[in-house]
Amino acid sequence: MRFAVKFLGCKVSQADAMLARRALLDAGHVEVAEVDADVHVINTCCITSAAEAKSRQSVRRSLKLGPRAVYVSGCAVNLGARQFAEIDARVKPFVGVAEEVAEAIRRASGPGACVDVEHGALRHPGTSLSLESSPGGEHPGALRALESSPGGEHPGTLRVAAPPREARTRGFLKVQDGCDCHCAYCIIPTVRGPARSRPASGVLREARRRIANGQPELVMTGISVGDYRDPERGLELGELMREVARIQGVERVRLSSVEVIHVKDSLLEALAGEPKVCPHLHVPLQSGDDNVLEAMGRHYSAAEYLRAIDALRAAVPHVNVTTDVIVGFPTEDVAAFERTLELIDAAAISRVHAFPYSPRPGTAAEALGDRVSPQEKKRRSGELRGRSEVRSRHHRAAKLGGPERVLVDKVADTQVSGYTADYTRCYLPAGAAAAGELVPVLCEELHADGIRCRPAGRTL
Repeated sequence: MRFAVKFLGCKVSQADAMLARRALLDAGHVEVAEVDADVHVINTCCITSAAEAKSRQSVRRSLKLGPRAVYVSGCAVNLGARQFAEIDARVKPFVGVAEEVAEAIRRASGPGACVDVEHGALRHPGTSLSLESSPGGEHPGALRALESSPGGEHPGTLRVAAPPREARTRGFLKVQDGCDCHCAYCIIPTVRGPARSRPASGVLREARRRIANGQPELVMTGISVGDYRDPERGLELGELMREVARIQGVERVRLSSVEVIHVKDSLLEALAGEPKVCPHLHVPLQSGDDNVLEAMGRHYSAAEYLRAIDALRAAVPHVNVTTDVIVGFPTEDVAAFERTLELIDAAAISRVHAFPYSPRPGTAAEALGDRVSPQEKKRRSGELRGRSEVRSRHHRAAKLGGPERVLVDKVADTQVSGYTADYTRCYLPAGAAAAGELVPVLCEELHADGIRCRPAGRTL
């Protein structure tokens, strides 16, 4: 069978899509371009209603290419498989946690697979799949991957299969899934379930394989990755990152995103004491106003966020902090938005990702309505982006004239580019380095969203 895989949403969605990819490759199937694929596999997203709509649009685009089937999985499918199954008879929803879904997709695509005419879904003899309907709008023909644990395994344990060989220079290690925070605007705990952690032994094995596959930078990722607690030895996230950093061949260990309540001493110690742990943290703020934070169901105040960032900078003075902000939450007035701008300046945030609020059905915040006009959300988003651009420029300008090390991840005819340890994009002349090389550079001038550099010891 010829297949193609794509994903929508976050790095965890990407990691989940790669599990399905790996399962199909292991079964002897062949990965091809979308236009040539017999089966498309799409891992979906539902972080917002817009993301859910984009997931369905992606399915429709795939159908236009004429595959015999489109397998869909991920958060949006877990939330409402029926909506996907009703798009077209060729769409086959797979409902459940990613590890079991990947195995279900492999079985459905393997020798002896047959069509269940009654339910309109692919089945394979011996699969642990339930075709019964469930709460939450699941389609009766959706393939549900049943959660199963090896005998005696810790109930909060997450198991992940080995990854395939990759051409990427940066590998994503999924170490955790699920979330216990239950923010008022967020549907993810409903579709991902409670927080659970992957055993450190499995993470370390996968890290070694990824290094052997040519991925010198490893990114620790999860839905609430700061919740990580090794079910075998009790390691916290920072301790796990230090162990990964000690693996021979690892050049960098990076963290995808972490909640401020999870910026613990062990994480600060890893950032301060292990040179291979990257000095960049993406710490979602969402709002700088205490009343808005309380309505959002966040678990900190603006002052607590700022104290945590101050402690982070005290431990790691050169750390680069980026963040997310939700603009136009129902209880956010102009004064609350101004307090968010003030906190971003006080915390010296270098880049802000702004997300206009939209009510999410099934969340607690849905009852608050949508009180801020689209025009006002647009205005606030624009002001936030402008503030972000200024702060980003200041962050990059401070590097000019100094040395950096860039891990090259993009090579083109006109230039090559990559990231510094603190996640600043740098551009080098064409031919300066190959993908995967870690290059000493001198930062010379601001350029686009990054810095134009030259290899150290070389003139342009």
